[in-house]
Amino acid sequence: MNQAAFEQKHKQTWDEFERLLASGETKKGKPQYIDSESRAKFLEIFELVTNNLAMAQTRGYSLQLIAKLNSLVLRGHYVIHSSKTPALGKIRAFFTVGFPSEVRQARKFVLVAILSFVLPALIVGGLIHHDPSYVNTILDPAQIQSIEAMYTVKDNRIGRERGAGTDLMMFGFYIYNNAQIGLTVFVFGVLFCVVTIAVVGFNGIYISAVINHLIVIGLGSSILSFVAGHSAFELTAIVLSGAAGIMLGYALLHPGDLSRQAALRQSGLRAAKIMAGATFMFTLAAFIEAFWSSLAFVPASIKYLVGLSLWGVTISYFLFAGAKDGG
Repeated sequence: MNQAAFEQKHKQTWDEFERLLASGETKKGKPQYIDSESRAKFLEIFELVTNNLAMAQTRGYSLQLIAKLNSLVLRGHYVIHSSKTPALGKIRAFFTVGFPSEVRQARKFVLVAILSFVLPALIVGGLIHHDPSYVNTILDPAQIQSIEAMYTVKDNRIGRERGAGTDLMMFGFYIYNNAQIGLTVFVFGVLFCVVTIAVVGFNGIYISAVINHLIVIGLGSSILSFVAGHSAFELTAIVLSGAAGIMLGYALLHPGDLSRQAALRQSGLRAAKIMAGATFMFTLAAFIEAFWSSLAFVPASIKYLVGLSLWGVTISYFLFAGAKDGG
């Protein structure tokens, strides 16, 4: 790409960064406070400008252009290090603006992850209802026996075998299990998306096999009331972990004007934000699963109502939270 085309392609980013710099640079020698929402956007564009500078230097563009970009980067460093945002403000901004905005910007990757999860799950569910013995191709007899025992109500509890007063232990178990799923799906994205998509698909197949087998043998109310409460957070977190992993793989397959290393670093910063949010959702799901989902004395209708409400909150959050801030 020649210099003119390069400048035309990235001029809008540089101009936007100039505006952000103006809001963060000092007046009368005093650093200006940057609110958390603006800081997140500032850091994102600062990374782009820094990459632009590296590209301009590597390609031997004019000294005038390099000096301009270098000036922007230096000013950006000064603003970053002179402006402080309270920790609680950063956390609040991340969950009210940053996280849902990143998910919306990554919607193509989220859609791929959804399809990777849902399509295999629907196919397996259909096959099991058509021929219940098909479950044996996915689960071995010992797994099937264990699953059937888990979702037969005992001592006013549903789910994994547990003693009295062990909800906290189960909370830890569910966090560990969810973390394994999320990190596996995310990390394997560096293998050009393939493994991530396969792992997301396998999770869809396994969950569908368990649920539909239990429905077929008459334990449908037990399993559906159990998963209703935590499904919104857990399934969404699986999909978002997959989307974050696919982002990494896509950056390696299509680095654009950047080197693969630079593209992976740039995409990795965004993917890490999505993964951080997904990890929090896994934790929420584990809490609900341990302390609410297993309660057999709560009527199924109440659990379904709570589950539908949480799905509504989750979907609305990702569609609208932070949208007024341009996310």
